[in-house]
Amino acid sequence: MNKLIKLIFSCVVFAWSSAWAVDTYNPANGQLTIPTVQVGTTTFTNVVITVGSIVSVGNGSASGQVDIYDSKTNQLTIPSVLVGATTYNNVVITVGSVVSVGGTSSPTPPSALAVATDAFMAPYLSSNGITAATLTIMKNGVVLYTQAYGYKDLAGTVPLSANALMTGASIVKPVTASAIQKLANAGSLALTDKVFCALGVTPSSANHCWISSTWVTSTDVRIQNITISHLLAHKGGWDRGLTNCYAYQVSPSPTRTTLINNGSPCDPIQHEAIVQAVGSLTAAPTLEQDIKFFMNGRLDFAPGGPAIYSNFGYMLLGLIVESASGTDFNTYVTANILSPLGVSSSDFKTNSSLLVNADSREPNYITTLTSSSVYAPGTTVSARNGVLNAANFMAAATTAMTSKAMATFAGNFKIDTDANGVDGANNGLPLNGTTNSAYHRGDLPGTAAILRQLPSGVSYAVLMNKNDLYEGSGTRKDYPSDVKAGIDAAITTGGY
Repeated sequence: MNKLIKLIFSCVVFAWSSAWAVDTYNPANGQLTIPTVQVGTTTFTNVVITVGSIVSVGNGSASGQVDIYDSKTNQLTIPSVLVGATTYNNVVITVGSVVSVGGTSSPTPPSALAVATDAFMAPYLSSNGITAATLTIMKNGVVLYTQAYGYKDLAGTVPLSANALMTGASIVKPVTASAIQKLANAGSLALTDKVFCALGVTPSSANHCWISSTWVTSTDVRIQNITISHLLAHKGGWDRGLTNCYAYQVSPSPTRTTLINNGSPCDPIQHEAIVQAVGSLTAAPTLEQDIKFFMNGRLDFAPGGPAIYSNFGYMLLGLIVESASGTDFNTYVTANILSPLGVSSSDFKTNSSLLVNADSREPNYITTLTSSSVYAPGTTVSARNGVLNAANFMAAATTAMTSKAMATFAGNFKIDTDANGVDGANNGLPLNGTTNSAYHRGDLPGTAAILRQLPSGVSYAVLMNKNDLYEGSGTRKDYPSDVKAGIDAAITTGGY
């Protein structure tokens, strides 16, 4: 028995069980009874432990089906526990002591999918200095394989959990699109609605426009023709690769050089320090201030023209979701898109702008890129630590999520992208049992992500804490493309 108990608490568990059983806690003796715990490839039943301390209590629906124990932190993650008449979900505790252990089942070898996935991921991450990554592969609502690689901290002392939160960058865009599509289906808006209202018209569904004309300073009359459908398909009329935007035009020469060197000089994600400086703002810009600033400029082409990737267009879509639903973006997405799929609200949330406020489940993000802080004006900081107000970009790029949450989403909603990765007008539509072949990538300093759908019905998400496209000079590796190819091959090898 001592050897068995030692085995239970010397392994890190990454498992999925078809049996559902709720833990029960007895406050009188401080003991927790666990019906089923899977350790490696062995299932243990009727385990009783004492609770050392409560680390956290989550909310929403249970995020798993078996307890997960991490020997390095001595923490046990519990999907659901009954205390008296109350059920608590997503609880994390430290283990005090083991009281007893019941029987075991025969070990089963790891699946061919798990072996093939790890055979690609582990060496690829190591050779490229990616110190934290999570992956989840699903089909028909069932997790085929989920794994965390590396560590939460740069020192490599705290192993990363499979339910870690990580910035997904642009893989949030199909989620934003799904919110728009759902609101359209409910009649709360129409895809043909104008984005900006005419002078004197109040934004509303009845008036078929959503953003006040007072937010537009530009004299470009073509702006009045931009529709919600245009924004979904990146056809609003902006080209972030050009230098015609207001922010570039009013910037001093050194800033202009930096904007060009960083790529996409007219992408608002780079402009918040400019917005702050030109407006003599003492705090980080608000979404309204960002939009008003950007809307000083003219369009680069007529709405409905070429599809050119636009973070600004999806920023506007996030605002429209909030206006049409009457609630904030994350609340609407969680309640109407993710929660019905069993995804907890704690698994999809806006990034913190400052590292000091990062979620405890997030790893460090590796980047050498620096920029001006909008929280400490006049200082230069890491590109992941206060260079923008993350709340302004959550619908386009600055949302943190788990790989399981996004793989679950991709199993249910269409990713509509072209050969260049640009979203289309059918982005976010329900799959309704059909399958799709598409992917969406996510790129930010310190973040590389891939969200994938395969014709077989398999979906997967991979989140990583480094992106070579922003680091150094010369030939740079494309992590999302590399990982997509590697995982696609592993899935084929695994028989899916």
